[in-house]
Amino acid sequence: MIERLRRRWLSWKASRLFGQKVAVFGDFTVVRPENVRFGKGCAINHDVFILGQCCIDIGDYVVLSARVMLIDTGLDPDTFVDPWQRKYVDGPIRIGDAAWIGAGAIILAGVTVGERSVVGAGSVVTHDVPPLSVVAGNPARLIRKIGA
Repeated sequence: MIERLRRRWLSWKASRLFGQKVAVFGDFTVVRPENVRFGKGCAINHDVFILGQCCIDIGDYVVLSARVMLIDTGLDPDTFVDPWQRKYVDGPIRIGDAAWIGAGAIILAGVTVGERSVVGAGSVVTHDVPPLSVVAGNPARLIRKIGA
């Protein structure tokens, strides 16, 4: 009973934040929801973290597995030494339709994940992922093309 109420509350939270029905399978955090757009038929699993400082655009039927992090900003390493002069580097994150982001993967600022691509569990994605691709590793590298 309590678990059913909790899931209902999380679904309500997602629909209020994103203006879209999103399947929710655990609690998640969105820091700036006004900068995040979800397409239809998406799923969010347990402990997903979405920063949304710049812009995050998630296509239709995307699955964000447990503990995925979408971080669209970070410190500029050239200005890190002086705390009074620190600057941030940000860039939009775009995830194409029907992509699957594996558990614990981190997608960083300025990255586009192509449609129907798979990001392996625990990967750190620092560069664009072509459509119909499987990437994995730290940093993520192309493992194979889907359908090849």
